[in-house]
Amino acid sequence: MKAKTLRVLLVEDNAGDVRLLREMFSNEKADSFELTHLVRMRDAEAHLAKGDVDIVLLDMGLPDAHGIETVQRARAVAPAIPLIVLTGLEDEALAAEAMKAGAQDYLIKGQIENRALPRALRHAIERHRMQVETDRVRVVQMQLKDEFLSHVSHELRAPLSSIHSFTSIIVDGLAGETSRQQDEYLEIIRKNVEQLQAMIEDLLMVTQAHSGQLTVEPLQTPVADAVRYAIDTLHRASEAKSIAVTFESARGQQSAFADPTRLRQILTILLDNAIKFTPVGGTVKIDVQLLQEDPTFLRVEVSDTGRGIAPEAAEHIFERLNQVSEPEEGGRSGLGLGLYIARDLVMRHGGKIWVTSEPGHGSHFFFTVPVFLLEGLILPILKQDQKPGETIAVLSVEVASNVATQLVTSEILNAARAVLKQSLRTETDVILPDLEATRAGKFFLVLACTKKEGVEIIANRIMSKLRLCEQLSLGDLSISVSHSVLDPITRGRDESLESFAGKVAAGIRAVIRNS
Repeated sequence: MKAKTLRVLLVEDNAGDVRLLREMFSNEKADSFELTHLVRMRDAEAHLAKGDVDIVLLDMGLPDAHGIETVQRARAVAPAIPLIVLTGLEDEALAAEAMKAGAQDYLIKGQIENRALPRALRHAIERHRMQVETDRVRVVQMQLKDEFLSHVSHELRAPLSSIHSFTSIIVDGLAGETSRQQDEYLEIIRKNVEQLQAMIEDLLMVTQAHSGQLTVEPLQTPVADAVRYAIDTLHRASEAKSIAVTFESARGQQSAFADPTRLRQILTILLDNAIKFTPVGGTVKIDVQLLQEDPTFLRVEVSDTGRGIAPEAAEHIFERLNQVSEPEEGGRSGLGLGLYIARDLVMRHGGKIWVTSEPGHGSHFFFTVPVFLLEGLILPILKQDQKPGETIAVLSVEVASNVATQLVTSEILNAARAVLKQSLRTETDVILPDLEATRAGKFFLVLACTKKEGVEIIANRIMSKLRLCEQLSLGDLSISVSHSVLDPITRGRDESLESFAGKVAAGIRAVIRNS
């Protein structure tokens, strides 16, 4: 069977080196190599984009690219094609950096033997193939592991929930009197079941994150509500150790643009950690302030008076399955997933998380989340050139249940949001998250830049599409669309877009309050 012709792309601007390499290839069997020579990186990028290349020989000093940049540009265009860099004797350190950037090998000019070049090419291709296969196997293994953990976790939830419920019934005396010793044993059972439940929830969240099922839906979220939820959730744990948990916040700076459920999870993880590692009678403090370096972010701090963290341990504290030490009072430290999950959730919000600590003097965990700014959300539609007679309309789309005891499910609300997105123009319309000044109900607020006579058309279009949605036609649902129009707001000739957005946002808030 005839061997496949290897298509080699040589990117080299030195005519002498090119001639030498051509001579080396000429000594090989006919049709074993097909050599294409280019001088500039931009031409190489265009050629690589076509895909007719098996391997690249790349000089790291070209007229329009130099050093690691050449490798990065080649990898960006054709990440699946193996690459060998050509370098001088004095640039071996640079060549080693190139291999870290994705090159399979490097060859030193002037030291390439006739037989060494073809062998190096074939070895580079084989190494690349093996690396791709190894990566593929690793991905499959991770998927199988995550699926297994997810399945086992789901299967364990029901029996553990049952054990916890019946244990709580007995502990609370609802199933008859028990002795003091029985109460102690039952309390131990309940605590261990709660810890197992927490571990299972952590495993489920990690597997959801890896499989792409973990979603973050930012809304206007009062941070104080999330803090109080975390404090109430862990009240029994802090009370058992006589730990005082305090909360401070700057006035008027409590609303974050965050997923309320995820924000509660982050705070609960950090507060739980602080309580675990704080001795009896200690203090845990939660503080929320504007981030001084960037006022568009809130900085949340959870500090404690615990044992602190050694510098070498603090460097790895947010890594998966990392455990610093045993918590206070001999409790179990869990799976080491809590802070890893917290970091993942913070990063999904576009924030950062870090820790400062000194052994013996407690720890300070910080994370940032975006501030909710209506002005920022409406900037995209204000940047468009408004036509004469156009204004901003506020449409309220309500999806509610006609049955007082029946809640509207998240699936129905997601379906409604999807219909709204299809009904609107992305360049002139925007769906707002929940605002504090709105009436109760399950609804969406939409801003549309249009003429007054066009508002009714948009409202009717939205209503008709909502009625056609199969998921929204099921069940006893009530769907309505109402609208109001802002009074004309004129932007001054020299007025900044940010200042104009502030005036428009104030007008929107006034309309919402009065609707």
